[in-house]
Amino acid sequence: MSDRRLRKKERLVRERSRQILEAAAKVFARKGFHQATMKEIAEEA
Repeated sequence: MSDRRLRKKERLVRERSRQILEAAAKVFARKGFHQATMKEIAEEA
């Protein structure tokens, strides 16, 4: 894989991780840590 393609993929992975973490924070704020589900976090993301 070329350096350019690898850098783009790394950026996309970082962006997706950020989206998931933000979604988790929103779901935790609404439902609390113990009541939140992975499905809810995925749907929010």
